[in-house]
Amino acid sequence: MILIDTSTVVAWLDQSHPDHKTSAQAIVNALMDDDVAVSVVTLAELAVGGRTREAMEADLKGMIVIEVTADDAWRAGQVFARLPRKQSTPLPDFFIRAQAAERSWRHLTNDRRRLGWWPDVEFIFGN
Repeated sequence: MILIDTSTVVAWLDQSHPDHKTSAQAIVNALMDDDVAVSVVTLAELAVGGRTREAMEADLKGMIVIEVTADDAWRAGQVFARLPRKQSTPLPDFFIRAQAAERSWRHLTNDRRRLGWWPDVEFIFGN
């Protein structure tokens, strides 16, 4: 299973995004290689961007949507607690990466920040 990050989905959906072509190809490759999932966190992030629920569901057709479990949330919080930070709550990326880590799934992303905090996640890059 490959868990696709919001950064890659956004670049894929936005044809004017600088990473659109490489992200689209990475998603096609992921779909040909394995089952593909997105997090409910990605759904929330897409909703903030103004997408309708119907459009989002159509765009993500064929992808499995996974819920955040208690184990995912715990892992996200534990990793976040080790970082020097200004915020008091974990960022959405921490929940998504925790989901990949908890399930031992590969993670397709365009976001190369804070990768070292997730040594047990195999990252694939769409850009």
